Amino acid sequence: MGENYNNQNSQSTQLFSIDKPKPSNIEAEVAVLGSMFIKPEAVSTALSALRFDNAFYRPAHQIIFDAIMELNMGKNDAAVDPIVLADHLERSGKLEAIGGRAYIMQLMDAVPTAANIEHYIDIVRQNAILRRVISTCTDTIGRCYECEDDVNTLLDGIEQSIFEITGMSQTKDFMTISSLTSDAIVYLDKLMRGEKEVLGLATGFDFDRMITGLKPGELFVLAARPSIGKTALALNIASNIALGNPPVPIGFFSLEMPALQLVLRIICSLTRISMNDLRHGRVTPAQWADITNAVEHLKRAQVLIDDTGAIDILELRAKARRMKNKYNIQAVFIDYLQLIKAHTKSNASRENEVAMISGSLKAMAKELNLPVVVLAQLNRQAEQGEKPKLSNLRESGAIEQDADVVAILHREREKQYEQNAAQDDKPLPAEVIIAKNRNGGTGSQNLLFYPKYTLFVNAASTEEQQ
Repeated sequence: MGENYNNQNSQSTQLFSIDKPKPSNIEAEVAVLGSMFIKPEAVSTALSALRFDNAFYRPAHQIIFDAIMELNMGKNDAAVDPIVLADHLERSGKLEAIGGRAYIMQLMDAVPTAANIEHYIDIVRQNAILRRVISTCTDTIGRCYECEDDVNTLLDGIEQSIFEITGMSQTKDFMTISSLTSDAIVYLDKLMRGEKEVLGLATGFDFDRMITGLKPGELFVLAARPSIGKTALALNIASNIALGNPPVPIGFFSLEMPALQLVLRIICSLTRISMNDLRHGRVTPAQWADITNAVEHLKRAQVLIDDTGAIDILELRAKARRMKNKYNIQAVFIDYLQLIKAHTKSNASRENEVAMISGSLKAMAKELNLPVVVLAQLNRQAEQGEKPKLSNLRESGAIEQDADVVAILHREREKQYEQNAAQDDKPLPAEVIIAKNRNGGTGSQNLLFYPKYTLFVNAASTEEQQ
């Protein structure tokens, strides 16, 4: 055992002392810079593909590239003027560091044609990515041996670094507002017509008209008091998306309810057969056929459920990343925010913990480029007024600040008690209040709730656009 540990320790030590030059291709770097002097189009191509830190191995080449980028801000396909470039470097005190004016002229003469600029760029980018991987791995080993944080923080940092490296291979060109106006008018026309391609994921409810669906990068907060039906509404929305046309893969984090219970709820809402009837054997052959058909339909859906109770925010983000990488999920649902464990100092207040969780969820939505729907509790004061409002969000105003959309589910709980006593199968009135909408209007949408089936359906809407 001890010998094996010593061997592993020796191998790790060797990793730190590898005496090999890092991957690079100086000729390709020279070819990229030289092409930028020859062809104006090569400038924009290179600037869009290599605008990340340490893209060039030779420091002088990185200095020159950064100077060209500074000189071309706001310009479109402008050629590199060697005199202007040399003057810019001289005024910034960097001319001698790159080898003087003579080296700039040398770069101009190094490449006869810029026809292969994209090939040169690809070589430079690939070597830069390899160097970043080596640096990240080395840094990770060092952090593992001298770990000052706990393992979850370490793993989250490693995964973020890997995502950053992945982004280095994704290039995006510069855009001017004049080139975007024609695209904007086409988008607005499609939005006005309600075409699906410009909308977010449809929830299946009429309040989509206000929020135009669940959009990538946005944090959607669905808030309510306990036992109002926020889990039921979230499951209805999730199943509408996952079983839609076309079906969309989603992830669902259930911190309060076991995964099997979630599936049973979905089956009941799809078939409109209550668990109470199933429990007492009051199911007809036709209803059982409906259940088997619903189950077969669900089997074809890609719904990934994680029912880890009191999950840590870092673990949640790590699992969401894996869901995105392996199954390409298009939305994440979390039930619910106040049950997530924060990763803060032991003396941090609960408000600070919730603020950290809320900010992390918004960052996750942007990082994975998908909508994150998180359920949240309202405080007791929400039951004292006529209708709940934003200020009733429990424990932290940061939730309101971080959210792109805040929807508040409201209904009269007493009516359900009266209905249960009368064994009435009629639906109960409910309302979704869009209290905040960063990119659209606010208002309310009337729904009907069937408690027996944990099912919400649309009713007549009363929408007030701001």
